[in-house]
Amino acid sequence: MNTRNTGSAGSGLGEWILQRLSAVYLAVFLLWLIFHFLSSPVPDYAAWKTWFSQGVVRLGFALFFVSLLIHAWVGMRSVFLDYLKPLWLRFLIQMLMGLGLLAMGLWAAQILLVEAVR
Repeated sequence: MNTRNTGSAGSGLGEWILQRLSAVYLAVFLLWLIFHFLSSPVPDYAAWKTWFSQGVVRLGFALFFVSLLIHAWVGMRSVFLDYLKPLWLRFLIQMLMGLGLLAMGLWAAQILLVEAVR
């Protein structure tokens, strides 16, 4: 039997699952937010801060930001792998995108952990 090394032929399933799960969570969370704010609008900043300081709300937003960052990384990485042929350019662009997503993740963590406590 002649077997060939297919490289990373099986690695696409994990990316596909991450992309779909993150998309489902993003959609469900956004629909929940729309429904919540339409059914009980927040009248002022103090009410918003009280609502946002609840643990379950901050957890929902934390999962939202993690899902958003994963979704962006997997999607853009696939685009870069498909369309950026020079290895050095692909590495550079992925590094810049990774640093940008890391900065956004740290900013979201600051909002969720520091600003909600104030």
